[in-house]
Amino acid sequence: MEHHADPLVATGKDALYAKDKLHSRANIKKMTAFKKCRQCGSSNRARDKACYNCQADLDAPVEEASPADQELAELGHMENRFAFYGKVFVFILALVICRPYFVQARVYGIFEWAILPFHEAGHYFLMPFAPQTLMVAGGTIVQLGMPLGFALYFALKKREFFSATVPMLWFFGSMQQMAVYMKDARFLLLPMFGVDPSEGHDWNYLFGKMHLLHKSVEIGNFFHGLAKVGVAVTLLGMAVLLYLDPGQPLRKKAQSAG
Repeated sequence: MEHHADPLVATGKDALYAKDKLHSRANIKKMTAFKKCRQCGSSNRARDKACYNCQADLDAPVEEASPADQELAELGHMENRFAFYGKVFVFILALVICRPYFVQARVYGIFEWAILPFHEAGHYFLMPFAPQTLMVAGGTIVQLGMPLGFALYFALKKREFFSATVPMLWFFGSMQQMAVYMKDARFLLLPMFGVDPSEGHDWNYLFGKMHLLHKSVEIGNFFHGLAKVGVAVTLLGMAVLLYLDPGQPLRKKAQSAG
């Protein structure tokens, strides 16, 4: 004799199971929900009454901003907008300045003119007390170290990442100039500043000391390619930072619409 389950009992069990499942999901959602402290910005559990960080009341009613506070907030928004458009101008200028690095084999532009005094200063600063090899390398060390130092200062000390991208472009432009200088080490065709190439070519001397003069072109090509990649990545980083900028109007409109 066959036994069949009562459909009413089965339906009741399914309903209880579904109810328990929804209840479990609600508990999980409640346990994993967070709310942000309006005073310090810390994330707290939804069931918490006070912020774990500053002990502020998380359920306190939001006070309406006074006219003075609203005016200050508007001034802050205007400042962000002006700063954003200034960064856009810098980005466009950077695109124009950096374009030759991708279409010309050798560039002598604004970054190279900025490099020259620091390069020569590196030689003269080390000349009185440094060994000959370090004195010769000092020009390259300073021309790379100066923009890298500015970039680290803006990024780590000031936390101004867009500002840090400008000296990074200078750094990679300096590396491109160094690469051209390296590739000329065997041929001595580039004009030197105040000296004869056969007597004052830094990389002819340095590669000779390292017994790498026969590899000067390959090494120069490596750094030339690295400099191009560095310039491209820095420009891309500038574009991303502009998109994430608090003064970016299109992003703010999208957030408002959402």
